[in-house]
Amino acid sequence: MKKTIALLCALVLVLSLCAACGSGSSSSASTADTSSELSTLEAGKLTISTSPDFPPYEYLDDNGSIIGIEPEIMQLIADKLGLELVIDAMDFDSALLAVQQGKSDMVVSGCTVTEDRKLVMNFTDSYTTAKQVVVVPEGSEITLDTLGDYTIGTQRGTTGFIYTSDDYGEDHVIGYDTYTLVFQALQNGQVDCVVLDDAVGEAFVAEIPGLEILETAYALEDYAFGVDKNNTALTEAVNNALNELMADGTVQSIIDSYISE
Repeated sequence: MKKTIALLCALVLVLSLCAACGSGSSSSASTADTSSELSTLEAGKLTISTSPDFPPYEYLDDNGSIIGIEPEIMQLIADKLGLELVIDAMDFDSALLAVQQGKSDMVVSGCTVTEDRKLVMNFTDSYTTAKQVVVVPEGSEITLDTLGDYTIGTQRGTTGFIYTSDDYGEDHVIGYDTYTLVFQALQNGQVDCVVLDDAVGEAFVAEIPGLEILETAYALEDYAFGVDKNNTALTEAVNNALNELMADGTVQSIIDSYISE
């Protein structure tokens, strides 16, 4: 009888310990996905750096607010993570450096995934593809085959600047801080053409008379969001939220609302 009682007591003790272990494990799992577990530049906030002269991906509306495809996507991601979205505007080079220097959590600025950039920041999955195109004055004799014979305008730090400098040498390429300045240079005859992303080129061509885009693309590339290299937890959390928005069609719906076929 004593042995039976002892066995029962031991069984109760084991079950109690197992229940306690199970309870602790469940509690840990339930808090692992909360925003309090994410380390960001400022607690409770997601700070992104961007160059808002890149329509339709990010640009200023008539009231000076930053709008576009990427701000809309990032707002939904921030909401999913329970964080307040903070957008810091600057030129593109500075936006890239901000995330490398710990001055922003992410760079969200039509950022193309390249091997060099992977060395200094993490990337989310790509959410869309883009083309590099060449904008020229209407009636221009410039072609892709003769591009190296002309002066090319680009924005500093962009893949357009990198590609054309590599292909034709820096003597043939002039970099500017913003695309607004690039297109002013094209209109003033300081450059002969502009290399940039297709949707952005289309936006500027629609606003500036007398320009056109060459039919053949200069290059193809993937867009993603760059994250602080040391913040792998944030990279994973943003990526999970982004993939949810891609899976349910939200991302494509946002893109379609800005870019028509």
